[in-house]
Amino acid sequence: MSMSRHVPPDDRLAGINLELTQVGSRPISSDSTPSERPHGDPEGRRPARARAQRLAEAARLAELVAILAGEAGVDAAEAWELAKSLGKAEQADLLRSYGRVEPRKRFKGGPISRVPEADVNRLYIDESGKSGIGHGEPWQVFSLAGIAMKSGHAMSFRARADELKVRHFGSSSFTFHEPEMRRGHGRYAFDGDRSRADAFANDLNDLVRETPFTAFGVGVRKAAFRDQFLDTGRDPYLPTDVYALAIQMLLERYVDFLATTNGQRSLAQVVFESQGPLEDAVHQRDYVRVLIEGTQWVADGAFRDWLQTGVRFTPKQGSDPMELADMLSRDLYEWVRDDCANAPGRWPVLSQKIYCRDDRQLGKFGVKVFPDSDIRDQIQAHRAISGPSKN
Repeated sequence: MSMSRHVPPDDRLAGINLELTQVGSRPISSDSTPSERPHGDPEGRRPARARAQRLAEAARLAELVAILAGEAGVDAAEAWELAKSLGKAEQADLLRSYGRVEPRKRFKGGPISRVPEADVNRLYIDESGKSGIGHGEPWQVFSLAGIAMKSGHAMSFRARADELKVRHFGSSSFTFHEPEMRRGHGRYAFDGDRSRADAFANDLNDLVRETPFTAFGVGVRKAAFRDQFLDTGRDPYLPTDVYALAIQMLLERYVDFLATTNGQRSLAQVVFESQGPLEDAVHQRDYVRVLIEGTQWVADGAFRDWLQTGVRFTPKQGSDPMELADMLSRDLYEWVRDDCANAPGRWPVLSQKIYCRDDRQLGKFGVKVFPDSDIRDQIQAHRAISGPSKN
C-alpha cells in the first residue's frame, strides 16, 4: 500500500480515523434507502454485520501499522488511536447486527434449593487438539466441549450405552473413543462387515439423539488468536492461555443456561477428564479463577451462585457421559478446523443439542468460535438450524 508523499502520515491517519469513526457510528434509520436495507432485513442487520467484518480487518491492519511503525522508531500513537476507533466502530455495528449486550451482572442469585441427587446438573468436559500455541504448531485448533446432564439421565445413559456395547461387541468393559470410531479402527472395523458398522453407527446416533443433555463448546482458532490478540495486545482482559480462555467462554454459556432455564437455584458441578496430577491442578486453578474473578461478560458472583466451588476429575473408563463429551469435542474440533463449513461425524445430531436462548447471540448460544470475524456468516447459518435443546 503506497502513501502520497505530500501528505504527512500523522495527518493522513487522523483523517482516516475521523472518517471511519463517523461511518462506524452512523445509525441505520428507518428512512434508509433500499440499497442500505436489503429486502427481508428491515433493521439493516446484514449490512451492519458486513461493516463490522470490514472494520475488524481494518483494525488489525491499523494495529500492524502501529507495531511496524514502533519497531522502526516512528511515533505510532495516531495508528493506535485509529485501531482503537476502528474497534469501537466494529462493536457498534456488532451491536446493531446481533442485538443488545446484556449487563455483566444480569444473573441473579437467591436462596439455594436442595434437589435430589438425580436432579443435580453436571457439566462433563473433554477436549480435542492441543492448547499450546506458537509458530509452527501443527494443531491449529483447540476445542473444549461440555455435556450438561442431570445425574438421573447420566445413570440412564450408562445403562443404555452398556446395552449397546454388549449388543454390538459382546462386552461393555471399554469406552467409546474418537477418532477410532471415525476411522473404523480396531473393534470398530467389524472385520470389514459394512452392514454391522452401519447398524452400530445408527444405534449410536439414536442413543445420542434420545439421551437428554445440553451441549456446549468452544473452538479456539489458535493462529488467529495469536496474530489478532496475543501479538497485538488488542484485549488486555483476555487470558493469554488458550485453555483458560476456552474454560471462561464455556462456563459463561453454562451459567447462562443454568440461570435462565432452572426454576430454582441449585449448584451445578463441573467434571473434567483426568489427565494427570499437574494437568488436573492447572485446570482446577483456571476454574477457580473464574469463580473468584469472573470474566468480561459475567460477574464473579454469578459463577459462585450457580456452580460448586469444587470440581471432579474422572478418567475415561467404561460407559460415562464423558464419552458424549469426547464425541462432541472431536466433531467441534473438525468443524472449526474446516472454518465451520462442513458437518463432520455426528455434528448434525449433536447440533440439535446445543444450548440456545432468544436471539442466540452474545453468549446465548452454547458454542463459541474465537476469533470468528472472517467466518461469521457460516457460524450464523449453523446457529439458525441448531437446537433448541431441552434438559
